[in-house]
Amino acid sequence: MDELKVLAVDDEIANLQKLQRTFVGRYPVLTAGSGKEALELIHNNEGIAVIIADQRMPDMTGVELLHQSLQLLPDAIRIILTGYTDVDVLMAAINSCKVFRYIVKPWDPPDLLMTVDRGIESYRLMLENAKFRKELIRRERLARELEIAREIQGYILPPCCPDLGGYQIGVEYHPAREVGGDLYDFDWNREDGSLRVVIGDVSGKSIPAALYGAVFSGQLRTLFTQALSPAGILTRANSNLMARYQVNNYITVACMSVDRATGSCVLANSGMPFPYLLRGGDLMRLEASGVPLGLFEGTLYEEIPFRLEKGDLLVMASDGATDATDPGGQMYEDSRFAGAILRHASEDASLCAKNLHREICDFTHNAEVHDDITILALKRSG
Repeated sequence: MDELKVLAVDDEIANLQKLQRTFVGRYPVLTAGSGKEALELIHNNEGIAVIIADQRMPDMTGVELLHQSLQLLPDAIRIILTGYTDVDVLMAAINSCKVFRYIVKPWDPPDLLMTVDRGIESYRLMLENAKFRKELIRRERLARELEIAREIQGYILPPCCPDLGGYQIGVEYHPAREVGGDLYDFDWNREDGSLRVVIGDVSGKSIPAALYGAVFSGQLRTLFTQALSPAGILTRANSNLMARYQVNNYITVACMSVDRATGSCVLANSGMPFPYLLRGGDLMRLEASGVPLGLFEGTLYEEIPFRLEKGDLLVMASDGATDATDPGGQMYEDSRFAGAILRHASEDASLCAKNLHREICDFTHNAEVHDDITILALKRSG
């Protein structure tokens, strides 16, 4: 907090000198010989915390000065110096101009210094309370904004997993903060048996990442209406982001198409962790790589074909799953996640995803996580 000043106002030079001596070494003192001069000092100086004004001055009374100072310094401590004959007048004016105390002339310097010390203490406390109230209002507003952002994100993410004959899908979505930058989506056609699955991770955290993810989700729904392959979806999405959103965010996305009748799948990836494919007791990684969306213009993406046999389990996850740490700072890592997949492979997809996330929470002892966690399990029924 800047150094607080005392403004002394009196039309008698001797009184001003006495006031200055009272506060030497304690507070900086500004002096004025009239109410008009005092108002000019108030206009041109910051940090005035205390105004000490003589009641009887030629251009305006001390009460009039203090009353005019209310608009400029509403929280300043105001002290009136007065003679005995002015007491009745001042008592009626105390409430109108927030007089902290009136002191009868001739004043005792130690008594005045003690009064100013108490006034400064009260002023500092008032500033702290005002700062606290301002911060409280800011936090309440932020909490409401986060609540709205969470509601909006709830509208954007699929409300439930599709019910597909011959396939099970389960998702666990857990943002690190009130809202997250992870995303997932589905597109399926009951007539031709096609299914497309997307899981992604926006760089950054909280509201900025969630808003950028919302923009991408809207574009993704538009791309779903077009006859595009997984690589085509990523290529087109990258071009859209580069053309319209020149920001520092980027998005990693894994996009997969499934022919539900045959189990034939195509996967394209732009920086997401490699998905896991479990067949029987063998767990493998689908190593499709690619540059995240929103970094380079003209990026093309490769596709890898594979097949989901009956009983196969596919698990896609954001890097928050394996990057989660325990209280000692040890990461969960791929090996533990792979072991959890093997342990829960026999469960239906929804329970499998739930238990994969539960094992991460057990490892971290439910400590605060620093990255969003999304786990998507797709299982072809045996």
